[in-house]
Amino acid sequence: MVEEWQPEFLVEAKVDLVRKDLIAYIEKNSEKIDSNIPIFFGHVLSIIDSSLPNLDDKAYDRLIDDITVKVLEESSKSNDVEYIERLFSHAHRLKRRPGGKMIFDIILGLKMIEIGKYREAIEQLRPFRKIDAIIYTAIAYCYHILATETYTGETGPERGKTSDMALNAREQMIELARVRPPVNRLKFPRVIKDLKVNKIFWFMLKLGIEWFPEEPRFLTIGLEKATLDGNQVMRGELLTIASERYYNEMEFLRELYSYKISERDATGAAAVIKQMTQHHPQDLEPVYYGLQLSIISQQATAYARFRKMAVANGMPVQVLMLLDFSFSLVKGNKEEAFAGLDMIRARMAKKNHYLILIEYLAEDAFSENEGRARHARSVLMDSIDQYCLNLITRKQPV
Repeated sequence: MVEEWQPEFLVEAKVDLVRKDLIAYIEKNSEKIDSNIPIFFGHVLSIIDSSLPNLDDKAYDRLIDDITVKVLEESSKSNDVEYIERLFSHAHRLKRRPGGKMIFDIILGLKMIEIGKYREAIEQLRPFRKIDAIIYTAIAYCYHILATETYTGETGPERGKTSDMALNAREQMIELARVRPPVNRLKFPRVIKDLKVNKIFWFMLKLGIEWFPEEPRFLTIGLEKATLDGNQVMRGELLTIASERYYNEMEFLRELYSYKISERDATGAAAVIKQMTQHHPQDLEPVYYGLQLSIISQQATAYARFRKMAVANGMPVQVLMLLDFSFSLVKGNKEEAFAGLDMIRARMAKKNHYLILIEYLAEDAFSENEGRARHARSVLMDSIDQYCLNLITRKQPV
């Protein structure tokens, strides 16, 4: 029999319902679960089989991860390494996909940090440090704490002498900058409400910036994580440092401009564009951002000024036409926008697949339904922005 297809959102809703029911059960029966873990997991399997018979392997394994970590959080034995290993061993045997043990091994290492077993945590986490930047910082944190402990009491090293542990902490951080492992590659179970390892990450990253003030990659790594996490506070803090130390680096100026736009700070964004133009007068990017900001703020005079600069600097004509169309769109001038669209169609015939998208969204952008029009304008502007930036950064006409 062919399995009945169900929309992903419907499957996810059913998984969430099962997850909530199991979490409620765990919260009420923690001691009972601890006394016989295999029976509990048998209960879990029975519920999944009956409620989610066709659950795919990825979603199934994620659910097992969530339930297992919830058991650990509720258990009175959560600081007992042997108990954790036994719990994770039972859970791992239930998982369907290969490699399912890795997340448990990493969580065990992080739990060791939490209970103060720093040396054991280092050995536990070491094999996984290149999986995610957060592991490097966790290992560095362990060395850092061990270094501070070395200095306590009468047996500590002589004043002014850097301990081996302190050097190891710095070595881990500089290796993080050199290797540049992925950021946020690890997908921790959803039931972890306050991921303490994130606090460790930021603590060590700030130390890395302090220890190695000439190394910009700590800022790059931090900005990537802050953006992915939606952490605007930390993003702003890192950009303040970057603007002081690397005020002429386009990488950080670009990020600072994006931050100002996301904060709806038009004055700040304009100041960044001015700074870009001063340090990179021949580049197209500052001019493009000037045009973009003029469109967002609907400043016709500024748009005309930056457009003149764009022509002088050799901005691809396709980009200029698309931006002219965008400005007409933002102003709500339908006749002008569609006249611009006719010019784009004549010039970009080879890009018909993209024109179809623009034409379709342009119709919706002037819909009498305000919600539909607003959504179409947003999608269209984002699409044009990505397309134009791709042309400019590649510096080759289409």
